[in-house]
Amino acid sequence: MLTQLTSFLSFSALDKTWGQALTSSALIGWLVNLFNALRANFAESIFSKAGTTLQQLAFALSCLLFLVLALPQFANDKGALALLSTAAMVLWIVGRLAGGKEERQFSAIDAIVLAYLAANIIATFSSHYLVQSIKGLSKVAVYIINYFLLTSVLSTPKRLNKLILAAVLAGFVVSLYGLYQYKIGVAPLATWEDPTIESKGTRIYSTLGNPNLLAGYLIPLIPLALALAINCWAAKETNEKLGWLKNTYIRSLAAVICLGMALTIALATVLTGSRGAFLALGAMAAVITCALFFYVVAKHKKFIAPIVIALLASAVAGALLVHFKFPAFESRLLSIFAGSEHSSNAYRIYVWRASAKMFMDNWWFGVGPGNSTFPLAYGLYMKSGFDALGTYCVPLEIGVECGLLGLVSSLLLTVSLYARAHLTFWQDPNLRWMALGLTAALSGLIMQGLVDTVFYRPQVQFLFWLVVAGLTSLSLASNSLTPAHKTS
Repeated sequence: MLTQLTSFLSFSALDKTWGQALTSSALIGWLVNLFNALRANFAESIFSKAGTTLQQLAFALSCLLFLVLALPQFANDKGALALLSTAAMVLWIVGRLAGGKEERQFSAIDAIVLAYLAANIIATFSSHYLVQSIKGLSKVAVYIINYFLLTSVLSTPKRLNKLILAAVLAGFVVSLYGLYQYKIGVAPLATWEDPTIESKGTRIYSTLGNPNLLAGYLIPLIPLALALAINCWAAKETNEKLGWLKNTYIRSLAAVICLGMALTIALATVLTGSRGAFLALGAMAAVITCALFFYVVAKHKKFIAPIVIALLASAVAGALLVHFKFPAFESRLLSIFAGSEHSSNAYRIYVWRASAKMFMDNWWFGVGPGNSTFPLAYGLYMKSGFDALGTYCVPLEIGVECGLLGLVSSLLLTVSLYARAHLTFWQDPNLRWMALGLTAALSGLIMQGLVDTVFYRPQVQFLFWLVVAGLTSLSLASNSLTPAHKTS
């Protein structure tokens, strides 16, 4: 029953239908057919090898994008990241047209993403702030182009591992610099400094200039690094083509290195002092713990009681350790639940209330996308002294910016991704751990997004769409295998 429900919610049964609908569509079917006809001519020519090379170059540029994502020059120069992503997409399309061998699979996720784009387009051209909304729409378009780029270049799970490794390596270096800042006691840069007592310790921001942004960037990399570690360790068990991982010692060393990177990134995340990051860490830990619990119980039911006892004991021990050894961290953590008594909480509550009124007045089409549009509309609802550039809650932000259609499409996207991750985890052992890592990363991003605005910064958005594309590509790879290729 659960499998049937999950399969329905994943919309995976519509993957082929979506592809067929596109090719037969009167709107763009002719364009698809023209593209395929031109490609058929080039495929028989000397350009076919060049086409494959261009597609490989597109993948290389995608890796480069995630390697340079957190460089300080890109904290403000967002156009360069957009140019890099768009250039990679153009290379892949030209390579495909020239006869490249890599082929993109259609999925129902594409339709949901396009519905979200359509919601933003409608919101833009129905907005009272057209110029600002067009600017916001251009940013949304760049991120959605990045989704289609990543689902195109991630033709195999091995490529996904390589791309994630590039992102994790960059995050590891950024974390090391952040730890150095903590050691020297770096001073805060700007207006994000919280004057409350519990936050007077050092908050690291590394190359990004803002601790909350650094936390948002690092959060998804923690479970992805853990997934790489488990993949290295379990490579032999899952019968992958091992390559250089055939050597047990090399495989073990690679697993230890990935685990070390995960722990380093996690430590840096904690030292940002971001309370949204603390919630995200808890959400990711809960997802991983629940998945591992049910996985072990499914194979060894006799371990239920020992596992529950161990989890409870670990929770109590962790709470006692934090209470006696890290009182400043405990105070910062407990401030999350202080309600309006905490200044930062009170500010968010006022912004949420004003934003909720904005949504109720503009629930059909929204006020228009982008952080240039929001302040113009928010000024009509804000209380004096509570200025804001966003709602500090991603679902509310989506509703305010692009109305009910945007909210529904984003909800469908989230539900479908979780359903696909569930199916991949239980049906394909070769892809199980990466699916879990991506699911935990998605959960962390969602949790922080409920209480912060950094979700819309490029360093977080590009990683979010990597997670979306990764789960989509794993689902397609899992569905393409015959039962004989899957083991339990």
